Amino acid sequence: MKIKYLLLLVSLSCSISVAAQKASSDTIWDVLLNDIKIKHYYSTKYNGLMPRPKFGREVKALNGQTITVRGFFLPIDVTNDMFVLSYNPMNMCFFCTGDGYQTILELNVLPKYLARFKKLKTDNYFEVRGKLRLNQNNYEHLFYILDDVEFIELIKQ
Repeated sequence: MKIKYLLLLVSLSCSISVAAQKASSDTIWDVLLNDIKIKHYYSTKYNGLMPRPKFGREVKALNGQTITVRGFFLPIDVTNDMFVLSYNPMNMCFFCTGDGYQTILELNVLPKYLARFKKLKTDNYFEVRGKLRLNQNNYEHLFYILDDVEFIELIKQ
């Protein structure tokens, strides 16, 4: 009887842990997606209108923090180690549907995980952990950058 009770407790704690991880990722995305305003300004360097974010209080509080987040893999240039995590799959990504720049994160992957990232395919759903860096002025990079990215888990191929 004690063993059954113990197994039940372990099972419940594991399922709660998985649910908490998903809620944590959903909470992060909720902040990243909604606590930002984007205005466009003319850039003489690029001879056109360029987006500039204004980050809200909640997003600013995440700046420099290590976060864990889930999303879809978007190939950018795997030969040069450029990777993107998207809130949406490819057919719904920001440049296809106009959802917004805030739906993607630039990933600066730790060297020991590069081989793993290079094996990912478009729309693989996976989880990563890294330190969030907000980018407001450098148009060569995305608004959200994750540094020192670790590959946590491939959830769905």
